[in-house]
This record gives sequence, C-alpha cells and structure tokens, in this order.
Amino acid sequence: MTYLFLFFMFFFFSLFCIYFNNYFFIEYLFFYLNSCLLVYVILFDWMSLMFISFVFLISSMILIYSLEYMNFDFNKNRFLLLMNFFIMFMIMLIISPNLISILMGWDGLGLVSFCLVLFYQSKKSYSSGFVTVILNRLGDLFIIISLIWMMNFGSWNFLFLNYFFNLNYLFNIMLMILLASLTKSAQIPFSSWLPLAMAAPTPVSSLVHSSTLVTAGVYLMIRFNEIFMSFNISFFLMIISCLTMFMSGLNAIFEFDLKKIIAFSTLSQMSFMFMILCLGKFDMCFFYLLMHALFKSMMFLSAGILIMNMNNNQDIRKMGGLINYLPFCSLIFIFTLMSLCGFPFFCSFYSKDLIFEYFLMFNLNFFFFFFFIVSFILTFFYSIRVIYYLMMMNFSMMNYLFMIKFESKILILSMLLIILIMIFFGSFFMWLMFYKFEFIILEFYLKLLALMFFFFSFWFFFELINFLYSLNYFFSFFFLFFFSLMWNLLFFKIYFFLNKFLFLSFFSLKFIEVGWIEYNLNLNIFFLFKNLISFSQKVFLNSYKLYILVFFFWFFIIFLFNF
Repeated sequence: MTYLFLFFMFFFFSLFCIYFNNYFFIEYLFFYLNSCLLVYVILFDWMSLMFISFVFLISSMILIYSLEYMNFDFNKNRFLLLMNFFIMFMIMLIISPNLISILMGWDGLGLVSFCLVLFYQSKKSYSSGFVTVILNRLGDLFIIISLIWMMNFGSWNFLFLNYFFNLNYLFNIMLMILLASLTKSAQIPFSSWLPLAMAAPTPVSSLVHSSTLVTAGVYLMIRFNEIFMSFNISFFLMIISCLTMFMSGLNAIFEFDLKKIIAFSTLSQMSFMFMILCLGKFDMCFFYLLMHALFKSMMFLSAGILIMNMNNNQDIRKMGGLINYLPFCSLIFIFTLMSLCGFPFFCSFYSKDLIFEYFLMFNLNFFFFFFFIVSFILTFFYSIRVIYYLMMMNFSMMNYLFMIKFESKILILSMLLIILIMIFFGSFFMWLMFYKFEFIILEFYLKLLALMFFFFSFWFFFELINFLYSLNYFFSFFFLFFFSLMWNLLFFKIYFFLNKFLFLSFFSLKFIEVGWIEYNLNLNIFFLFKNLISFSQKVFLNSYKLYILVFFFWFFIIFLFNF
C-alpha cells in the first residue's frame, strides 16, 4: 500500500510539472577534497515523475499478487527483498541525469535480474541467468566507455552535452549509449537473453517486461534524444529495430511456450518504440512506453494464473477452453491482447494508432515500410493464435491429469486497478501529454488500414495452419527450427558464452590476470618446497633406521668440522 500511495503522490506531482512547465534539479554534495567533488544529482521533471508513478503502480499490484502467488515458496522473503531492490535500482536510473548514477542503477538492474532468474535453482535457470548477466555486463561496458569520453567535458551530467554539438567526442558517446540501450532492450544481435529470462517466476517477468530492465534502454534513448537526432545514426537503428520486430513476430508465431510468446511480444514492442524514436517523436515513444507497461504487466499476471491452474504447464497445446473454467482471468488476458493489437478505445489504441498514422505519413523507403506493415500484421497474428489455442480449442485430454483450482480473489483484486486504467483512461493520458495536437492528413482507407489488418489476420491464420499441415516433415521441421530459434542467434550466444567464453577466460586468468612470473616462478617454488617437505615427512615418519642414520651422519659432519 505504500507503493500505491507513492503512485498517487508522484502522479499529481508530475501533473503539477506538466501544467507549470517546471522541473527540479537537485545536487547533493557528499564531500569534496581539493578540486574533487562527490555529488549525487537528481532530476525531477514531468517525464521522470510520470514514469516513477507508473513503476510504483505496477510494482504495488505485482507485490500484492506475489504474496498469494509465492505463498507456498520457502524463499518468498528473499524474493520480495530482491523485487524491492529491483524497483529501487530502476528508480535510481529514472531520476539520474548523471551518467555515473545511471551506471549504478543500470548495473544494479543487471545484478538483481541475475539473482531473480536464478531464483528456481536448476541447470536451465543457471545457463539462462549466465547469458542474461553477461549481455547486461556488456551494456555496462559501453556505459563505462561513454563515461571515459565524457571526462573531456568536465561533467558527467548529460543535460550539458546539448551545448557541444560541434565536438567529435559526442558522436562516440552517443554510439556507446546506443549500443548500451540495444543490449538492455534486447535488440539484434543481443536478443537471445530475453526469452531465456523466462526462467524467473511470473511476477518477475511481469515487472521486467513492463516497467523495468527491458524498458531501461528505451528510456535512456529518450533522455539522449536531442543528441541522438543531431547525428545521422537513426538510419542504422531503424534497420536494427525493423529486423528485430520482424524476427520476434515470426518467433512468436512458431513458439508454444506461453511465457516465451509474451516475451517475444515485448521484444517486438521494444523495436516498435525504437522505430518511432528514429523518426524523432520521443513524446509518442514515451506515451507508448507507459501504455505498454500497463497491458504487458497484466498480460503476464493473467498468464501466471492460467499457468498456475494448469499445474505449472506452459505449453499452449495442452490448454484449451479455459474461458469456461477461468472466465475472469481469461477475459483479462483477452483484453490485454486486444490492447496489444491497438483495438479501439483501449489504452494502447490512443498511442499505437497515433504512431501508425504518423508512420504512414512519414517519408520512408519501401524497405522500412514493408517490414513495419508485416510486423504489424504479425502482432495481430500471434495474438489471434494465442486466443485460439487458449480459449477456442477444446479442452485437451492431457488436461484431465491437471487440476483446475480456482481464481483467487487476491490475485484478481491485484489486477483490477490496472485493468480499469487500461480500459478507461487511455484517452485521459493522451489528452494529458498531447495537449498540442499535430495535424495528420491521411486518406480514408489508410485510416482504416489497422482495422483491415486485424480482420485480414483472422483469415490468414487459418490458411497458414492448413498450409503447414500440408507440408512434408522436412519443410515443417525447417520452419520450426529456423523461425522459432531467433534465426539461430540463441545457439550462437549459448555456444559462445557458456563454452568458448569460459574456456578463453581460463587462459586469460592463467596467463594475464595471474601473470606468468607469479604463476611460473612463485607458484612453482611453492610447490617445490611443498613436495620436498612432504617427501622428508614421509621419510622420517616411515623409517626409524633412516632417521638414526641421518642423525649420526650430521653428528659426524659436525664432529669433523670442529677439528
């Protein structure tokens, strides 16, 4: 309830900043020594306050949900502590205009995410957590390199960088920030850790994919938007985001794990945000970031109830007809999928439809336009597929082995507030952020294009199912193998990081970290004396005659030298 109170407080504070166009820049000096200052800097503007309020809203509902969901877990106190650390590091990242304090929150998110992915301790969760933490540490490396470049400006506050557009250093800084954002938001070629992080408990996935960790990269790019648009690198980011959106949509179509389908959906929407960011509309990107946080958190929480009632089974082929047994939870899940598709009058409609119309009006080449339209259709496609498998199919024979339990009142009440905001308050947030409207001129059929795609996806879904059933075994195996494994990025990352990377790190430790002098000289002398001592110990302990012989030998030598 404390987080819920903080949500209302920060939300009204952000309304105050929007209305009066104010922001607060706070510097706290810890100590100074000669000319070295240790200062912690905090920035409160409407964007950071609005994002913090949404983090508190979603976190409060997820923690209430976790009290019931993790009730029978032996380590639930550790789980709740790690979740609170996760929220703390994300807020530290949001309010920081200083790149060092951003690094503290950035690195903290990676560390706590590693602990949460490893929460169910098994070989699979260990390998998933290892790939997650290595790729996140790669993002930390890019942030550290940008810190080194920023030493040329005398300050680590990125707000001051807007006055140095003529320096070549700024391009290097922006390139490092861009690479760090790609690692955290799991764009190509750093996409493989996102589906692997599904080894964590469902409340963790809900928090990670809605308002923390994955969105941190997009938020950092929104903060650096003025510097980013001053250089001509938006073209390359547009190519990466188009390919990632297309790849994640294809993977979601061929995937059967429910949580991984939602993870690929998150990956697709992150690419969607990067695409609109490349067009210079950072306010639209931030608006969609907030709306995405609402419905994606509810999507994971409702999916968690479905999975829990199916005896922790996540395979959608073993589900079916759940709307008859879990009606309210199934209805929430359908609402979140409709919001994902941008169905009219849901919260995502006011952001996604606005972005879609702006994209159609923008001057882009055929490559970007084609991938954007196809990826947009794929979003409808995998949403219809999940609804078909979970709600429309007959109840599977395998499910008679499982036990449909109940819809817990606490779990339902924890989702009720965000569901009401998601359904009824989308227009409110649009009027709040876009009080100055931009004039969008489109023909009538282009206005209805998104709705036409939705109905086209229904027909295409059943046609594709018949097509895949008609293929022989080789082609169907190729489709499943290539499209469901992230274009084999998954094998490359796991093979490299879990095998070759550890093999190379052993040699680097042996010959570089330890050093050849220490390893070959000091260590060998230590082992030489150790072996001599053990040999002499064996001799003296096992042979009394030898001991007497040596004693008389030394006595003879001493007697000889005295004369």
